[in-house]
Amino acid sequence: MRHLIFMLLLMPILFLSNGFAQDSTIWGLPQGAKRLIGKGEITGNIAFSADGTRFAVASSIGTWIYDAHTGKELTLLTGHSKRIRAVAFSPDGRIFASGSADNTIQLWDASTKQHRATLTRHSDSVETLAFSPDGATLASGSADKRILLWDAETAEHQNTLTGHTGGIRVAAFSPDGTTLVSAAQDDRIRVWDPHIGETITTLTGNTGPVSVLAFSPDGKTLASNGAGRMIQLWNTDTWQRQLAIRTHYDSIYTLAFSLDGKTIASGGGWHDNVLRMWDVYTGEHKNAFHGHTGSVTAITFSPDGATVATVSQDDTIRVWDLNIEQPRFILNGHVNVGTEVVFSPDGTTLASGGDWPENTIQLWNPDTGALKDTLEGHTDRISALAFSSDGTTLASGSWDKTIRLWNTHTAELKNTFEGQRREVQSLAFAPDGKTLASGSGWEDTIIRLWDTDIAQQIGRLETYTRWVYALAFSPAIQDTSEMFLASGSGDGTIQVWHLDSGRAPTDRPHITLTAHKDGVLALAFSPNSTPQYNWVLASGGRDGTLRLWKLTVGVPMPHSLALHGHEAYVHAVAFSPDGTTLASASSDETIRLWNVHSGEHYKTLYGHRNDVTSLAFSPDGTTLASASSDNTILLWEFEPPQNRWDLNGDGLVNIQDLTLIASRFGHDTPDLNGDGIVNILDLVLIANHLKK
Repeated sequence: MRHLIFMLLLMPILFLSNGFAQDSTIWGLPQGAKRLIGKGEITGNIAFSADGTRFAVASSIGTWIYDAHTGKELTLLTGHSKRIRAVAFSPDGRIFASGSADNTIQLWDASTKQHRATLTRHSDSVETLAFSPDGATLASGSADKRILLWDAETAEHQNTLTGHTGGIRVAAFSPDGTTLVSAAQDDRIRVWDPHIGETITTLTGNTGPVSVLAFSPDGKTLASNGAGRMIQLWNTDTWQRQLAIRTHYDSIYTLAFSLDGKTIASGGGWHDNVLRMWDVYTGEHKNAFHGHTGSVTAITFSPDGATVATVSQDDTIRVWDLNIEQPRFILNGHVNVGTEVVFSPDGTTLASGGDWPENTIQLWNPDTGALKDTLEGHTDRISALAFSSDGTTLASGSWDKTIRLWNTHTAELKNTFEGQRREVQSLAFAPDGKTLASGSGWEDTIIRLWDTDIAQQIGRLETYTRWVYALAFSPAIQDTSEMFLASGSGDGTIQVWHLDSGRAPTDRPHITLTAHKDGVLALAFSPNSTPQYNWVLASGGRDGTLRLWKLTVGVPMPHSLALHGHEAYVHAVAFSPDGTTLASASSDETIRLWNVHSGEHYKTLYGHRNDVTSLAFSPDGTTLASASSDNTILLWEFEPPQNRWDLNGDGLVNIQDLTLIASRFGHDTPDLNGDGIVNILDLVLIANHLKK
């Protein structure tokens, strides 16, 4: 009985542990992150394990290992600091290798997933990997124009092959291991003796750039792509071209031989998107597998020859059953989850906007990472999202020049607004929850104001500048119908409009802020306000800077506080709900956190592998969501600085904070008492909180 009771108590723990282990949204998280939405962009090839039970996919965030029969995620291998460009299993199935744009190669135990070694001799991105047939040697080709040979067991460098005058695109061993072939950006194919490290011959007669090489199973034929619609087959005894297959469809992006060597599979480009099969001996077209909506960029046959896996720029992986000529399964997890992200006011929904080819909006559960719903209707990329203040309406703007309003409870389309002359670049709801502002690109210089209740345009603001990249409404001013609308433009200016009820400009002139040296891409108002109508506006731009502005009704703003640290475009800014922290996101792949009172940077979040394009705080302030061009959304644990008087964020209120205040005398930031200027009163406030 005691054993039975023990097992009954243990079972929930066992099930919980198993469920936790299978939750891929918590695998490979960077420090500080608590959940991952999306699997990242597919950035390289696909490779089957030697026994055919698994396959690996190179992505922007790591290497995903899948069950080859079911498509279930098995693990995510992380460790590289940049996107994965190449993956390979050793022929004996013991070692797995990944090559990255961080110039390194990682070796893993294929069974235990334990890291074995890091290979670091390349000076540029590792673009291709190939194991010798006996598994003893690993060849790596890099954009540094070199091929390095490694002892796969000891991870020691054996030899360096030089001769190409362009970055290496692909390398492959012959089935007997006596030769290694490579193609580079110099449009040449070189044949090497890997044992002595010398070139045997260089293949001439190429019809254009070569990016794909594949040996037939018997090693007698080498296939390469050529200019445009050409597949070239080479006799490996004479190294002469024996057949040229003109596909008549589109550029060839990838090639692979079937297990019996009688068929060669090709992947097409933008105007084809089809997996095609060709007769190796006659060049005749045998079959076509339709379904992908983007270029087919990688093909690999399973070791038993029963299936073929394809990767496409539509961000899907298809594993085709060759007996029935239909997909056995389709993996959609690598789709672009969006470069725009926003929380609903109640924090229960996270909305993201997708890019081509989906052009959809996804609604996520931020607690579990589960997809709640998908909103379809736009015909081009989603470029802006905004929730109404009551959370019942989600507005989406697109490059298709339309704005759509969605019922967030039913996921149904409520209305479509047309009238933008160019793609919609920015959206913002007013605090009243029914006035929506929209901005467009290029020659459309009008900010349009819409009443979402009556579905009509109710106002226009002429900016006289191009590209309204960003819009932000100030919070509601207590007991008034007044508010500010800030607009950021491609010419580096910020227009601040003083509105009444969000519907029309008052007779008060708007303010023009001009400190940015290039386009303003992001704007956000602090949620905090004062009786004097002092507002803090944050802006980020192409010049890589952040700026904090203090706005007072009727008073021009002569200057701002510049926050430096990002090394590229600043795409997004967001205030924490309590207004004490500013988050910023950049093309430098980082998120930086700033103390709003002092302007001091106190933390940097690393984890994305491409531009970080959007930020949103949860309403309760515990979570920061970030969206990136790496096809992922990360949810970060957020803990604001515990003490507003700790201006430099070192955890103490001390002499350093006094010194910081003293150095800013006469400026407007950090103005702690809200009187508009840094003075002796602010110094006294800090002094009263020393050591607290």
